[in-house]
Amino acid sequence: MARNVTHVEFSAYDPGITKPSVGTQYTLNGPDNANFKKYQDAYDDSPTNAFIIKTIVNYIVGNGLEDKNGKIKPHDYISKQDLRLICNDFKITGSAFPQIINFQKKPIAIKHTPSMRVGLNIDIDPRSNTYMEVNGFWYCWDYKQKFQYPPKFYPMFGDSEGIEIIHIKQLSNEPYFPFPDWFSGLKSAKIESALIDDAINHVTRGFQGKTVINVNNGSMMSDEEKEEVKKQIKEGWTGTENADGVTIAINDSPEEAIVVDTIEPRGRNEQFVTYDETAEIKLMAAHSAMNILFQRPGSSGFSNNAEEIATATDSLYLGVINPMREIILDSLNKIFKKIDPECDIDFVNFCQEKAIISSPDEQTPPTP
Repeated sequence: MARNVTHVEFSAYDPGITKPSVGTQYTLNGPDNANFKKYQDAYDDSPTNAFIIKTIVNYIVGNGLEDKNGKIKPHDYISKQDLRLICNDFKITGSAFPQIINFQKKPIAIKHTPSMRVGLNIDIDPRSNTYMEVNGFWYCWDYKQKFQYPPKFYPMFGDSEGIEIIHIKQLSNEPYFPFPDWFSGLKSAKIESALIDDAINHVTRGFQGKTVINVNNGSMMSDEEKEEVKKQIKEGWTGTENADGVTIAINDSPEEAIVVDTIEPRGRNEQFVTYDETAEIKLMAAHSAMNILFQRPGSSGFSNNAEEIATATDSLYLGVINPMREIILDSLNKIFKKIDPECDIDFVNFCQEKAIISSPDEQTPPTP
């Protein structure tokens, strides 16, 4: 197996074309699998994005797995924690890579493998030198340190002994690395993250605006001296955390004194609220999430109308949860059917979900 490395590149927000370079087998999702990290960062740094994803993953996992035919107990082979991590990767990155541990070519355990640690091994047609099918996977603890942690090859799920890997992919025209279903919300997650960083800087500056320090008599300084003055002032005034809050201007004024001004943008608070609300709305749209079910804790507007909530829950299952479950179950059933061909694995809903989804006419009002 060749260990030549290629990667699929696209800008921070532009999907671009995700085709590997011809002539290599070892293919990553961006430099050092950086595209997976972009999705993870958008989850870690955006509270709204994280809240929506966590909620949807909770709905997907429900109360875990069951065999509708009663042949096996799924959680004898996969823990609920591993199941949740697999579903979480699938939602965040558009890909999940469960590892299957076999004994005598029969699965005995299914474990989670983080998406950002997996690369693809791809067949190449020697006659046309074109890419064909994925025939295996590479695992590396950190692709930025490939020499310290040499990637190890694992076969695709099939009939091998030992450890195999299967790729659960979001529906996509991309043959190797699909985009997550919320990809259109990546910019909005970045905006929310930037707003939080700006708020932190504003608090660090004591709720003051941007500081402009005018250093006069700059005509007497060399370029090197000017840069040294800027460096010393920034270190003395701001430290590393608030460096962006200070602008240093060196001018040719003959005055000796240093002049310090504070600039406060007009309508700062109003702009912050507007951008924050817009980012939240667009993130919910990117996830096909209805406001009634996905408003953040502490926000106003939660409905007390049981029928309205039930309708929204039904729509969530039909449009979001069930399609994702079908993709995940398609792969899981391939694994479990090697244990028992007659099994039929499915997710189990939360008990309260069943109550919400039932018709309001079927619900008995509480006795006073």
